[in-house]
Amino acid sequence: MNFLTHSNQEIILFLFPFLQYLVCKRKLESKKEALLILSKELDTCQQERDQYKLMANQLRERHQSLKKKYRELIDGDPSLPPEKRKQANLTQLLSEAQDRNKHLGEEIRELQQRLGEVQGDNKLLRMTIAKQRLGDDEVGARHFAAHEREDLVQQLEKAREQIETLRHDLQAALDELQDVKEERSFYQDKSDRLNQELNHVLGGHENRIIDIDALCMENRYLQERLKQLQEEVNLLKSNITKYKNALERRKNSKTHGRSSSSALTGVLSAKQVQELLSEDHGCSLPATPQSISDLKSLATALLETIHEKNMVIQHQRQTNKILGNRVAELEKKLRTLEIAGLWSLPGLSYNVSVGFGSGKDTITFSDPTLPVIQRSRSPLLAFTDKPQQTEVQGEHLEHTEHDES
Repeated sequence: MNFLTHSNQEIILFLFPFLQYLVCKRKLESKKEALLILSKELDTCQQERDQYKLMANQLRERHQSLKKKYRELIDGDPSLPPEKRKQANLTQLLSEAQDRNKHLGEEIRELQQRLGEVQGDNKLLRMTIAKQRLGDDEVGARHFAAHEREDLVQQLEKAREQIETLRHDLQAALDELQDVKEERSFYQDKSDRLNQELNHVLGGHENRIIDIDALCMENRYLQERLKQLQEEVNLLKSNITKYKNALERRKNSKTHGRSSSSALTGVLSAKQVQELLSEDHGCSLPATPQSISDLKSLATALLETIHEKNMVIQHQRQTNKILGNRVAELEKKLRTLEIAGLWSLPGLSYNVSVGFGSGKDTITFSDPTLPVIQRSRSPLLAFTDKPQQTEVQGEHLEHTEHDES
């Protein structure tokens, strides 16, 4: 037993330096790995430091350029007056300052997040190195190789970058959605105010707001009617001028002693045309220069009358086209109201005008329970009534001149 104990002690004394060597070798390897990791982290920190320096230089250059622009804006455009120059400068400065503040806020958030990530990585590495120095068994059990650790760290950094990118995209989308909602509410309020103002100006009912689309449709219809009536007024003016010239020629012919029955002036009544074209009178008509000139005058008058009738028919066709478009728009409006479920509700009032001039008919659908309010006339109706009055006056003058002839 003593011999065995003595031999074991010799073996232990012989193996103890070797075991110490293995422990020291293991510690040396762990410290090498720690030094490699620290050197890589040092390189990463140096690269980030260089990036921060580059960003600082870029921000400094941008600050200089913005300062230069600010000085230019402070000086202003010499061609503008001082008040407008100051107002334009302040507006532009405000918009640029808002954009710059937004951009700088995003950069600050990004830099703060990157700083937090770097601090967390450094803290994790320090804790790992401290545990390895103390010889923690759990750390040794969870020990990874150097290349595996690098891969895991790279994957973690990529995942964090993706998460941060998605977070920024989500925040930007939420901000844009909020801006769109605010803009939508602004335009809705503006549309409501515009409808109320138009309803107040046009003298409408408070509970029945006038639709802008219907008002624009009526405005287009009135513009087309106004254009049509102006063309008819021009035609009537030309007819009045022609009849005036004919009356002047007739008066001149009477003053020079010409017989009213021998010369035609271009203004003929239906009875005169029938007498000239009768068979007995036509067979007994002598072939004299006077009769030939009378026939030429008759042919000219008939051609002018045909031309006038063609113009009237053309204007009537245009009027029918305008009325057809008006009826189509009203049918579309009624169909929309029927689909929306508003056609069967009480309180709806629709005025449909059919015809032209004195033959215009009005079909009204209204609710007798609501009070009838006298609305103020539109200024366009004054322009549309004037050509109709001119047309009536022209017809009256035409009948008078025919009676005189």
